[in-house]
Amino acid sequence: MVRETIVLTRQEVSGQVDIGEVIGAIERCMAEFEKGEDLLPPKYIIDLPGGISACMAGYTKATGMLTMKLGQERKANVHRGLPTTMGTINLYDPETGELLMVVESVLATMYRTAAAAAVAAKFLARKDAEALAVIGAGQLGRQCVRAASRVRPFKQIVLFDVRREQAERVAAELASELSVPIQVVDVEQACRQADVICTATNSTEPIVRSAWVRPGTHLSCMGADLHSKIECEMELMPRCRLFADKVEHCLERGEVSQAVEKGILGRDCFAGSLGQAIIGQIAGRSSEDQITLFDGIGIGVQDTTVARSIYDQAVAKGLGLRVAFC
Repeated sequence: MVRETIVLTRQEVSGQVDIGEVIGAIERCMAEFEKGEDLLPPKYIIDLPGGISACMAGYTKATGMLTMKLGQERKANVHRGLPTTMGTINLYDPETGELLMVVESVLATMYRTAAAAAVAAKFLARKDAEALAVIGAGQLGRQCVRAASRVRPFKQIVLFDVRREQAERVAAELASELSVPIQVVDVEQACRQADVICTATNSTEPIVRSAWVRPGTHLSCMGADLHSKIECEMELMPRCRLFADKVEHCLERGEVSQAVEKGILGRDCFAGSLGQAIIGQIAGRSSEDQITLFDGIGIGVQDTTVARSIYDQAVAKGLGLRVAFC
């Protein structure tokens, strides 16, 4: 008998899914990915008259699952009173082909992206890192604050957004969840006092200046998932020990891709992947004053991993609508 499909809304994920479990799952995912047993087809992007559609698929041996995510970006939706990004992740049993879950993908993607940022901070930041700065207070920035706070006992958290009222709203909303109050500051102050910087914007112009980043800082750069996007000044890149979620993808679309195109960095600029650092195949931070940077554009196996984590939690907690498609 075909299993029922669980259908989950963003509200159910937000209210019931523990991001802590997602962080652990993403750490294992990045380590297991280095074994070469997962399947990761290239991301397929469709340029449409109204915007962009992107399809990502992935299979991981560790989860035993296959996912396909279709995401939509329509900037003109601002004027229509609609979200600018929408999408779904479908979770399949690869052996039987059964559709096990359909989940709203925007928040699920924010969870796995923030979890990857947190895992990078766990392995690449200094052991005595105490100050966290998150640049961007949108959906991703909010989750980066939550996730990074799970892996390090920060004593200071600062938040910046070009829309100050948005940053203040997020700081107030997270106040009851965190033991450390969030201070809203300007971007230069945020960067100058941080031991860990997470960037979480859609910027196509550099926000983080090289002069503001202290020796010994770690950066998790999560917003530049297209070649046109950039969050950090290119002059910062040669100062950093660079890590990718997948090197080949980041050279073409990630935070460093424009610096590579301009010849500021060579195509051999990455020390390796975050997964290699997790399993000890390559060294992470080699000195206390070294700047480390994780270029996280997102890969399909992370979608598979977050979907499996959400599915397991949905089954355990009885979440979602059950639908029999067959």
